[in-house]
Amino acid sequence: MTAVRADRMRGGRNKFGPMYKRDRALKQQKKALIRSTGFKLESAQPQLSPVQSDYGFTGTLHSIPSLPKGPMNATSTSVTPTDYEASLYGPPSLGVSMQPLPPQYQYTAFPSRAIKSEFPDHYTSSPDLPPLVLELLRCDPDETQVQSKILAFLQQEQSGRGRQEKLSTFSLMCRMADQTLFSIVEWARSCIFFKELKVGDQMKLLHNCWSELLVLDHVFRQVQHRKDSSLLLVTGQEMDLLSIGSQAGVTLSGLVQRGQELAGRLLGLGVDRREVACLKFLILFNPNVKLLENQAFVESVHEQVNGALLEYTLCTYPQYLDKFGQLVRRLPELRALSTQAEDYLCYRHLSGEVPCNNLLIEMLHAKRAFV
Repeated sequence: MTAVRADRMRGGRNKFGPMYKRDRALKQQKKALIRSTGFKLESAQPQLSPVQSDYGFTGTLHSIPSLPKGPMNATSTSVTPTDYEASLYGPPSLGVSMQPLPPQYQYTAFPSRAIKSEFPDHYTSSPDLPPLVLELLRCDPDETQVQSKILAFLQQEQSGRGRQEKLSTFSLMCRMADQTLFSIVEWARSCIFFKELKVGDQMKLLHNCWSELLVLDHVFRQVQHRKDSSLLLVTGQEMDLLSIGSQAGVTLSGLVQRGQELAGRLLGLGVDRREVACLKFLILFNPNVKLLENQAFVESVHEQVNGALLEYTLCTYPQYLDKFGQLVRRLPELRALSTQAEDYLCYRHLSGEVPCNNLLIEMLHAKRAFV
């Protein structure tokens, strides 16, 4: 039967009423969050311990499990240092397979704070997603390719050194960080917005945030790893945390532990790849960087990404209205941790334990000279 209104015109229930109500509620939520947070990244105080003055390092780290030949979350078995070096520096004929990280994770480690998206992780074309968030995600490099490049570089470098001259684990980790930094710079140079800046502004932004992006890369890898007993390296290998605690100095152990704590907080928030992609752009396009030629453009990008992240969290996690604020409040903690890591790296460099001819130290000197 056709519904008829009092004025005899065809009519019936308004099928679009719920959509209008949802859109109106979403806008009200966004306005409330904007008023409460103000997009001020500096409002939260980082929950990190002060920098330790003891930079002692009593030995090298050796107890590292073998390169996983299955998925990243598979249980690894410990091997001797010799076996580890063979697996890392062995010839390509060993057939080491780098598996990509699983695209979706169930955040069950913190049940009291765990958040589950109302959409599956593979829905990249959903009309409810802000287009800018999808564009930022498309800028991300392929994790498997990054792993393969870094592993190939380490193998080539070691083959030039000879089998008898092995790097210490600390030196090896510095080389991994150096190569990861190369991939971060490549990502920045190829991503949207950044390409529109002059080279001078690009360098100022990168000099300001390289260590934060490096730490975020490491921390989010631990979120995906979801293991408290080991670290997942950029090469796909695992490092036992007990070996770090027993052999490293107080400062290095403290930095690693604080990184694990930050990873735990992000895991508890149920952070996903799209949100991390937004956080990377918020870090890169920092409007507080001094002497920028195109300050207005950087501020505009920062504001756009902030708004897109807010809209994404409200659309994807409507049951958790404060997720945007919680994510933004992690940025000062990340910045404090990266500053402490810089201080430690500088100390080891001045002690002659980190070579000068790499991008890691070049960026360290450039940032401190700029400040």
